[in-house]
Amino acid sequence: MPESVQGTMTEVSVSINIPAAPAAVWSVLTDTDAYSQWNTLLSVRGELAVGETVTVWLSTPGLPTVPLSPEITAVEPEQALRWRSRLFGIRAEHAFLLKRLDDGSTQFVQTEQFSGAMVAPVLDRFERRIRRGFEQMNVSLRRRVIELDADQTGHSTK
Repeated sequence: MPESVQGTMTEVSVSINIPAAPAAVWSVLTDTDAYSQWNTLLSVRGELAVGETVTVWLSTPGLPTVPLSPEITAVEPEQALRWRSRLFGIRAEHAFLLKRLDDGSTQFVQTEQFSGAMVAPVLDRFERRIRRGFEQMNVSLRRRVIELDADQTGHSTK
């Protein structure tokens, strides 16, 4: 990772293509009550509405589970869910972004922008684990969307 200047913003971003329409992906992403069935990275309680504070348990691979209380900053159905949090002096802006592709499938991007004086040392140490957590959640989201589509249509899109 390139050397960072203290206080600058750093981003971790991971994307995956999901063979389903954004509506199907959005439905799974926003059904936080079902996260325990597929999501190993996040547990979320609360209303996904702008201005609301939700309770999140973040289980980054290889690290202890950390409780967060992010504020929801954007809810754009089938396009974006964003929240802002702070932990150990680091500000974080997290986004789940959905983009319809030409073939009707969805590009799902999970991204987090970090800022604050402690960003460089923390990300130098933990960026790989954060990225792996995002990748695992993205793959699990893809699998869950495909499974639900197969259940509803009676055939698999794998």
